[in-house]
Amino acid sequence: MVSYSYHHYYYLLTLTTLLLVSFSLVATSSNDMSSSSRTDSELKEIYTKWVVENHKTYNGLGEEDRRFQIFKDNLRFVDQHNAQENRSYKLGLNRFADLTNEEYRVGFLGTRSDVKRRVMKAQNASRRYASYANDDHKLPQSVDWRQNGAVNAVKNQGSCG
Repeated sequence: MVSYSYHHYYYLLTLTTLLLVSFSLVATSSNDMSSSSRTDSELKEIYTKWVVENHKTYNGLGEEDRRFQIFKDNLRFVDQHNAQENRSYKLGLNRFADLTNEEYRVGFLGTRSDVKRRVMKAQNASRRYASYANDDHKLPQSVDWRQNGAVNAVKNQGSCG
C-alpha cells in the first residue's frame, strides 16, 4: 500500500509539473505575438484600426504604403521592447506610430537655438517678476505663480513641444 501511494504521488507531481510547463509555454507564445510573427493581413488590420482611431488621412501617391511600412517598423520596435522581461515599462502605439524618428524629432521636439541666441534672450529677460528679488523685501516662503499670471494651465502644446 505504501508503494502504491508513493507512485501515485510521484505520478501526480510529474503530471502537475508537465501541465504547468505546458500552460506557461502557451501563455508565453500567445502573449509574445511580435509583428514578425503576424501575417500581412493581421498587420494591415491593426494598421487600419489604428488609422481610424487616430483620424489619419494620406493624400500623396504611395504615401499610405510608406506610412504602413513605417508603422510596421515601429510596431516591431514596440513588440521587441515589450518582449524583454527586464523592462520596467511597456511601449504602445500612439498617434506618432506612422512617423520615423527623424520626422518626430523635426516636427515635435522643437528647434535648438544656438548659444548666442540664448544669451541674448537671457540678457533681455522680463522684469515682470523682479519685485520678488528686490533686497528691500523679504522673500515669501512660497509663491503660487498661477495667481501671479506667470504660468498658464496645462495644455497640449502639439508641435510646440
